[in-house]
Amino acid sequence: MSEPSSESPAVRRAIFRDGAIEAHRRGAGPGRPLHIVATWIRWATGVTFLLLAASLVFAVTARLGEYAEGIAVVRRVGRVAVTSAVPGTVQSIEVRTGQRVAVGQVLVQLDDAAPRAELARVEQEYRQRLVELLRTPADDARRERLATLEAQLQLAQARVRERQIVASEPGLVSDVRVRPGQPVAPGDAVLAVEQDSARTVVIGLFPGHYRPLLSAADSRLFLELEGFPDSRREVAMRSVADEVVGPAEAMRYLGRDRQGALELAGPVVVVETELPSDTFVADGTEYRVYDGMQGVLEARLRSETLLEALIPALKRM
Repeated sequence: MSEPSSESPAVRRAIFRDGAIEAHRRGAGPGRPLHIVATWIRWATGVTFLLLAASLVFAVTARLGEYAEGIAVVRRVGRVAVTSAVPGTVQSIEVRTGQRVAVGQVLVQLDDAAPRAELARVEQEYRQRLVELLRTPADDARRERLATLEAQLQLAQARVRERQIVASEPGLVSDVRVRPGQPVAPGDAVLAVEQDSARTVVIGLFPGHYRPLLSAADSRLFLELEGFPDSRREVAMRSVADEVVGPAEAMRYLGRDRQGALELAGPVVVVETELPSDTFVADGTEYRVYDGMQGVLEARLRSETLLEALIPALKRM
């Protein structure tokens, strides 16, 4: 039989804290799981899911466009370039810019001293031969000589008239390109006349490989004139050429007065658009559009959603 321990209860070492023993005596209810997730983490998780949902909606609804850029040239349809038919030197300019002219009105006079001198000589000889024929009407030889002189007179009169450059169409003088004393060659433009029905169009020259994607009904065009970055505006497409042509043929389409103004490399397709007005606005200021101005023409060809761009396989579904 073992003897009782001599150590008193007061000196026994306590195993549990007093607070724990007291809580046990009060019979506390069952405990709860330990909370270690902070409030900001719950908010961040919610925001992340919302951003993912918004990104998915954006990828499905947002569309990416494919664009083509071409050279734009402003042209005035109904603007007739008046050219010289013969070589010569400008003697005088009979009109001014903005003046209205009629058909047949003299616009530019070329030097005509030699043709007029020849005309005066033939006229004088013709009158002399005519007087001689009137004195002897039965002389057939003189009648033949007079007929020959009459043909020479008509030719001399025509050579004097061809030294005058006249208007072939009624309208307003829009551009005088020569000055007195300036030599001109056959085919050189001396001035331009705008008809009352003149309108402004924009000729676009796009790379030829874009022709299958260009359609007058579906394509949207945007014009930005060179030197005016704020002038971007949408223009209406009127027609698209059926053929892809080379640089030389494209320049022939633009006209002889555009030779040297453009440098084309490779085949192009010609697109014609029409401006709604003869003015444009840039930096809050209204300007007039002039024939020959250049710029960039941008065509929207097709579009796809952002999701289709990221996952191309979706286009075949």
